[in-house]
Amino acid sequence: MAARDRSVLILVLGLFAAPVMAQDLEARVRALEQRLSSRVLMEMIQRLDQLQHEVQTLRGQVETLQYQVEQLRQAGNAPAVADQPPAPAQPGPVAPVEEPPPAAPVQKAEPASPEAIRTAYRQAFDQLQEGHYDAAIDAFSEFLQRYPEAPLAANAYYWLGEAYYVKRDFRAASEAFRQVVDHFPASAKVADALVKLGYVAFEQGRWQEAQRHLQQVVQRFPGTRAAQLAADRLEQMRRQGKI
Repeated sequence: MAARDRSVLILVLGLFAAPVMAQDLEARVRALEQRLSSRVLMEMIQRLDQLQHEVQTLRGQVETLQYQVEQLRQAGNAPAVADQPPAPAQPGPVAPVEEPPPAAPVQKAEPASPEAIRTAYRQAFDQLQEGHYDAAIDAFSEFLQRYPEAPLAANAYYWLGEAYYVKRDFRAASEAFRQVVDHFPASAKVADALVKLGYVAFEQGRWQEAQRHLQQVVQRFPGTRAAQLAADRLEQMRRQGKI
């Protein structure tokens, strides 16, 4: 009788313990899934950061190559220089005149070489890539002060605006992006600058202005990455009831 009671007791305890063990197993599975999801998410974030860095690097290389091509094109269009200067005309006899004293020589600043311009731009862009936004702002500002007419000036204004945008200095960012749109209308950076003007207006709650800039990108630059970004932000604004 005692043996049978003991068996019954073990069976009853087993029935009660089974749900507890199942719950414990389920909790362990959930914890494992959470850890796995967190690790996968972290790997995805790290990969995304790496891809963004690679894209910025490629953009910098493309811009440098574009500048070099422009320099070669300008050199190819330069007028040819004669190998020998023309023989001077033989002057006839003239009455001697009193010549004024020679003026002091004027020191003229030599124009910056394309290599110096390219190096200064690359140094500023490297600061931006490395996340040194204050240093990038200083470097791009100095570049634009020294080389305001350089072929890379529009690009410098754009990346200056990007640095200000990351720091959430939207007023300064807007001024830099407007420089691209207003003073370099033929630049390839105009579409991106208009997108960022729309983003700035969005961040400041100026919905109609943001809509105007973004729609301009969609209409003027169809099929481009900038147009897709503008369309995505417009759709977001519609979903949020802002336009």
